[in-house]
Amino acid sequence: MNVSHIIKRHVANTPDKTAIIFGERRISYSQLDVLITRTADGLLKTGLQRGDVLSLFLPSLPELIISYLGTARAGLTVNVVNAMLREQEVAYILKDCQTRAVIVDKARLPIIEAVKQELESLEMVFVHGDDEDGKYPGLESVLDQGSEKFEPEGTKGSDICHLMYTSGTTGWPKGVMATHLNVWHNATEFGKVHFKPDDITMVATPIFHCWGLINGSFGTLSRGGTVITVERFYPEETLGEIERLRPTVFQGVPPMYNLFLRQSDIAERDISSVIFCLSAATKMPENLIRQIEDKLKWRYAEAWGLTESSCVGTTAPYTQTRIGSCGKGMDDAEIKVVDDEGNTLPPHEQGELCVKGTCVTNGYLNKPDATAEVFDSEGWFHAGDIAYMDEDGYAYIVDRKKDMINVGGEKVFPSEVEDMMLVHPKIRDLVIVGIPDELKGEAPKAFIHLNEGETATLEEIREFCKSRMAPYKVPVAVKFVEEVPRSAAGKALRRLLRDKEWGS
Repeated sequence: MNVSHIIKRHVANTPDKTAIIFGERRISYSQLDVLITRTADGLLKTGLQRGDVLSLFLPSLPELIISYLGTARAGLTVNVVNAMLREQEVAYILKDCQTRAVIVDKARLPIIEAVKQELESLEMVFVHGDDEDGKYPGLESVLDQGSEKFEPEGTKGSDICHLMYTSGTTGWPKGVMATHLNVWHNATEFGKVHFKPDDITMVATPIFHCWGLINGSFGTLSRGGTVITVERFYPEETLGEIERLRPTVFQGVPPMYNLFLRQSDIAERDISSVIFCLSAATKMPENLIRQIEDKLKWRYAEAWGLTESSCVGTTAPYTQTRIGSCGKGMDDAEIKVVDDEGNTLPPHEQGELCVKGTCVTNGYLNKPDATAEVFDSEGWFHAGDIAYMDEDGYAYIVDRKKDMINVGGEKVFPSEVEDMMLVHPKIRDLVIVGIPDELKGEAPKAFIHLNEGETATLEEIREFCKSRMAPYKVPVAVKFVEEVPRSAAGKALRRLLRDKEWGS
């Protein structure tokens, strides 16, 4: 089994069909297969050997998809690096996985050059795009060396396919080890739930994250559909591309939908080609889902999972989605909700969500203790999300366990407060974190990004909240910010704000 063969059936049956659209570029299934094969052969001809780690430090370009699948076809281990990371973060990841080679674009090459001396294992740097100095070989030279007639040695489903590092919002990133079986299964099963061969999926979320790469891109390709790759999400430009390219599915994360709905001309835009949209990575507020269906006229489907679950563990087709739920276990995935002692809880009781099945990965690279903390001996991954289930097995995410604010013994989940506050007409985006409180230990603080031209006060915000939530949930402090810090996947970087408040 090799993940790169996920397209083979379509290469044989529909070789001329467009697999990837990027701007004005069109790559057919047959062209994609040739590029993958030549990349695989070219990489091995540079001296890389099966099992070596090759890192991809690229933005959301077709070259990331081609390089990933080419690296996998060669039997190398892919390490996908978040394209938004800076020097210290990149150095840590490349050192931790002992990468032997890096494929990087010109914009990020200075970061690699700055950390290269720290990395004893790094021997080769390949640059995508013209390198005026000629200091490093280009990715194009790898393709030139490779033959489209290359026949790779087989890989097993149990072989490690990729490393993807956790976001680091709760500490230094950990390298999640996913096998070829993990990735193949997650892409194909997600594809069966959501995509048809004639679908055109606009993947607006970054493909250097597993949600955009494995589920959006590979999931669509596994069904013989067409993927539209978006290098960087800008709401106005993306709406224009929807009108021009007419996708049938849109895949994003909650902040993207919020920005769409804030566009003043959204009612006049012709975005009717989109039948339904997909969201994951962070909890979608229920009022936002209803606005998507009312104002964008798109049906809605949601998925839940983490890098550790390849990444989707639960989902449901848009025809079976229940508002507020992230769906049921996908394919053979079992889910349960447990209390602090590990006891399985009945429907509607809140606890930690756990998942078991083919989606669960092999744990963390070089971190057996961290692996043992969340991957138990029975095969359950303890996700750290607070959730409950209904009688039909649908899961409902409440919040991250580590984000919960303990206000004098009362539990406050930031996402619940955020959902209630987002209906304020002046608020564009916000995040809630816990801050020190002498009397109650912790208390909520709101970091608010207002709509352009708006002003507000703490008293105004608190007054708005008092009629909508229990007193202990009302923010005791507010800071108005120009932008809420979020990861490329749309997750609020609460830890950055919380650490500043706690002086750590």
